Parts: sequence; C-alpha cells; structure tokens
Amino acid sequence: MTHIRTWEVVGDAMKAYFNKLPTRTWLLLVMPLVVLAYPIARIVVPAVLHAVVPEVVRSVLSVI
Repeated sequence: MTHIRTWEVVGDAMKAYFNKLPTRTWLLLVMPLVVLAYPIARIVVPAVLHAVVPEVVRSVLSVI
C-alpha cells in the first residue's frame, strides 16, 4: 500500500507543478510535440488504413 500512496503523492505533485506553468512554457513544450506528431500522423494513418481497409472498399470509395 505504501507504494501506491507514493505514486499518488508524486502524481499530485506533478499535477500541481504543471498547473502552475505559464502559458509560454506550455507553448514551448507542446509545439515540438505537434511538429513531430504531424508528419508521423501523415505517414502512419494512411499506411494503417491501407493495411486495414480491403482493396474492394478502396476502389468503391475512389469511384465515389
């Protein structure tokens, strides 16, 4: 039980720390993540759809 309480205290401390961050700091943290996530999503999402959706469905959708 002590282990769980330790993680709760750590989680509460992190929440308090992140809630106090100014907007500029949040922007500096989030923007690199967005810049990295965008090209990954542009490559991975079509590849996954291509792998999951059958060729017949793709041909019907391309006609529409």
